Amino acid sequence: MEDAAYDYEGRIPPGFYDKIYQQRSGVRFCWHDLKFRSVAAHLGRPRRLLDVGCGPGTFIGNYLDGIEALGIDLSASQIGYATQTYGNVHHRFSARSVAGLVEAGERFDAITMIELIEHLTPEAATGLLAEARRLLTPDGVLVVTTPNYRSLWPLIEIGVNARSPVNYIEQHINKYTRQLLESHLATAGYGAIEIKSVVGFAPFTAVLGLGAANVLHAVETGFGHFGIGNLLLATARS
Repeated sequence: MEDAAYDYEGRIPPGFYDKIYQQRSGVRFCWHDLKFRSVAAHLGRPRRLLDVGCGPGTFIGNYLDGIEALGIDLSASQIGYATQTYGNVHHRFSARSVAGLVEAGERFDAITMIELIEHLTPEAATGLLAEARRLLTPDGVLVVTTPNYRSLWPLIEIGVNARSPVNYIEQHINKYTRQLLESHLATAGYGAIEIKSVVGFAPFTAVLGLGAANVLHAVETGFGHFGIGNLLLATARS
């Protein structure tokens, strides 16, 4: 994750989100699983991928088998956890910055930013998106997710915040709608921008079991989440 005012190093314990994921059951696991599956489905089959704001490495470690991937994050403790938990010859993690990778001449077939840009000011978000574009190969793809503030997300955020030791409302300073996300991507120089909504009501049916959640997710996906999924997912090209 790039520079932000919230103290991610000091206020989020190493592996916090991955430990939720590793429970492999319940609403919060299901939310992350469906989110990551949605991102993976839009990647094609890249040879080399960069995950910006990788946190504890959950996406790379569980959804990118056989793909060379680098995860970067500003939190050294999260990078340490990711390296210990998921690091191998194909999956690496680093506290390097996007700017540092550009300077080193790195290139990637796919770049992901999964629930990152809402943590940044609009100026910082568009700047990061523009800088990341310089890392894409000519036919590379950027996949971005962020909360959809024209959905039930604001209510979900309040509910989760009331039960979590991590304050989400303090972190989410950039509240995206479909139009704002498209504007930021265009300002950053991207073309072929496509935006849809993903992750609807399905995670909440995980209280009945993951099978029920997966069935509803398939139905919602078939109907495009009726345009009101709780996350926005954008694909864009350089």
